[in-house]
Amino acid sequence: MKLTKFRIQDYRSIQDSGWVDIDDIAVIVGKNESGKTSLLKALWKLNPFHDVDYNIDREFPSGRRKEKSPDKIVVTARFTLSAEEQEKLAAVHESAKGVNEIEVQRNYKGTRLYSFFPSQPSSSERPTPWVVSQLDEHLAEPLTEHTDYFKIHYSAAFKAFRDEVANGGGSKRAIEICEELRDKLSTFCFPQNPQYTQDHNAVQKLNKIIDETKAIIERTPLRESVDLVYSWLPTFVYMDDYRIFSGAAQLDEVLERKQKNKLNKTDETLLTIMEMAELKIEDEVRKGGQEDKEQRMHDMSDASHTLTNLIAKNWSQKLYEVEFRSDGQHFVTWVKDVGQKGLVALEERSKGFQWYFSFDMMLMYETKGKFENSVILLDEPGLHLHAAAQQDLLKRLAAYAEKNQLIYSTHLPFMIDFTRLDNIYVCEDNGTDGTKVHKDWATADKDARFTLQAALGLSWSQSLFVGKYNLIVEGVTDYWFLTTISTMLKDAGQTGLDEQLVITPAGGASKVAYVGTILHAQKLNVAVLLDSDTDGDAAYKQLVNEWILKDKFVLRAGQILGVKENRALEDLFDEDYYLTLTQAAYSTELTGKKLALKSQPNLSLVVRVGEALKQAGIADFNKGRVAKRIMDDLAKKKISDLPTTTVSNFTKVITAINSIVQGWRKK
Repeated sequence: MKLTKFRIQDYRSIQDSGWVDIDDIAVIVGKNESGKTSLLKALWKLNPFHDVDYNIDREFPSGRRKEKSPDKIVVTARFTLSAEEQEKLAAVHESAKGVNEIEVQRNYKGTRLYSFFPSQPSSSERPTPWVVSQLDEHLAEPLTEHTDYFKIHYSAAFKAFRDEVANGGGSKRAIEICEELRDKLSTFCFPQNPQYTQDHNAVQKLNKIIDETKAIIERTPLRESVDLVYSWLPTFVYMDDYRIFSGAAQLDEVLERKQKNKLNKTDETLLTIMEMAELKIEDEVRKGGQEDKEQRMHDMSDASHTLTNLIAKNWSQKLYEVEFRSDGQHFVTWVKDVGQKGLVALEERSKGFQWYFSFDMMLMYETKGKFENSVILLDEPGLHLHAAAQQDLLKRLAAYAEKNQLIYSTHLPFMIDFTRLDNIYVCEDNGTDGTKVHKDWATADKDARFTLQAALGLSWSQSLFVGKYNLIVEGVTDYWFLTTISTMLKDAGQTGLDEQLVITPAGGASKVAYVGTILHAQKLNVAVLLDSDTDGDAAYKQLVNEWILKDKFVLRAGQILGVKENRALEDLFDEDYYLTLTQAAYSTELTGKKLALKSQPNLSLVVRVGEALKQAGIADFNKGRVAKRIMDDLAKKKISDLPTTTVSNFTKVITAINSIVQGWRKK
């Protein structure tokens, strides 16, 4: 099952978050106290590793006592089923065929409610032939250890019982008769029979089989479908930045607190590490008091390799090695980087390393060592990390999301991945309306926008001084389109943009010459991609004639497409595709009107679309609005889903850019 969207209602500062879509990763951005933590914790309690109920007295929004009810829904989550899961669900009953989406809700009472789409499996009783088949399969024969006396009487009773069900009794009567059959079992055990004890003991096993058969018959197709879906629900793993594992302790003191049910957080994390290394604290406390230390030393070494191998199995490379040491009751966890000889106690490693280690241990524990089928919820990850390490953390998060789904909150600019702008959400407190989560940066308050604005500035400044090979584009939408299509091509095994190329949006054609000059002055390799329009012509003249950038490093959209007329980067898209997405972006204003483009080969697509909108009564065309709609659409597609014209045009541009980079490498 894969989570596709969720919604939080009536939880702390949240009245209704609105729907939040998620693919593999979603990022929740907002200032402190905006409701990010509440959003994640409410979602976490849908299906945590150790079941945790909602606390209505502490978590229901204040000031609304009249509305307070344990039946209030807190979280609603939508999941899609894999082809294999759909097949298994269809095997439950005819009415479950075709189900491909599940909605799971949980209320303050802790009850989970399930809805199936496009239709709900049957909640009616099973048909009589099916009930009879279950009786025949599970109860037709007594156990082999029963005596002949018991078998004769049991078989006669079962036949009468079965006939009554088959002749119209149905599942309801079958359940009643199960109890009647159970009551008769003792009468089939003849007291004077030398094998009475054998029959009597076997009856206990038969009672269990009757209970299991009764449970099967009681289950409607809907109930059975719900049980199956529940077994597929991903585990929700929540971690904030302050949950750091401790690797040292006095084992006898921890055991004493465990026996008194007074474990603290540090104790719990230590026991987690020990459990994953197949160490039992009771055994280690006992061995700590023994004179013979050899077996204990062997256990410590074996446990160290067990945990290290478990880490290595789930990552492409061993990031670190774990080593346990003990002296009497004193237990210490040492962690070293692979290839390093020196041992360092876990508590003495950097806060960043402790965070990595703690999260790896927790994810491993709560997914039973599988590192998969979970929804990982991280509240402000990377607070203890240096800015450069935060960038490394982004790569690590992508690795976590390969077999899981990941949602994290942040207000750190370096924790924004600009190759995934489609997955960023704003979380903000809207006063009396409570916390809202949305994608509309334009309407967000200045504090919520600051993170993205700062990140944009950092990304831009980094590209000025870090990139060896640089491409300047006019605007951020050009950057979005190029990097996204490039990634889609690479995912399909085709050629995308050179990995070492840094793309910098200048903020308009008029600024391209200025930005290009700064990079050129830094002795960096610089190329420029311009639209073939009036503004592009002006920027070209500045670059080539005034700033002495060689003509071969200035690419024009029209030139690459092989036309002399005006062309913008949007002309790389298939005309019908771009028009369809424009129609969708302006659906509210168009109120059902269909856009129609005039055949004007001398004008770029964006100009023609702008004129079509004017004809429909919409004066101002915002191509960024359409670009966002395109980015949302591309996030759901593979390169093979796009029109061949689009793929061909972008391939031409990417080939032209890569050709320049290859020339730089040969210098």
